[in-house]
Amino acid sequence: MNLALWSFLGLIALVVISHITSFVFHILNDRFYSFFHLAAGILAAVFFYTLTQNFIISIILTFILGITWEIYEWYQWKLILKKKKFKPDPTDTRNDLVIDFIGSLIGIGFIAIRY
Repeated sequence: MNLALWSFLGLIALVVISHITSFVFHILNDRFYSFFHLAAGILAAVFFYTLTQNFIISIILTFILGITWEIYEWYQWKLILKKKKFKPDPTDTRNDLVIDFIGSLIGIGFIAIRY
């Protein structure tokens, strides 16, 4: 299997694992998700690079994916979690996007060294 497919499957696995573990263990700590944002940034950058063959476009697309995810988290809070009085913190959103960006740089660095 090629690198694009592996990185895409890795992204799906990260989403599933993070949701299951946070649901089963009732984890609402923002620091728990930092690893998942970093790994998702790495995998997304690798995935987008294999599709575009352009480092800058890959980083931009990874950042757009991170923004899209943060919008999803906000809507999830607005429509589902609001009843539990769990409101997302703006600094969490900023930190998540920074960690996504750092992950994309690591992913692009991996591609640059490896290929």
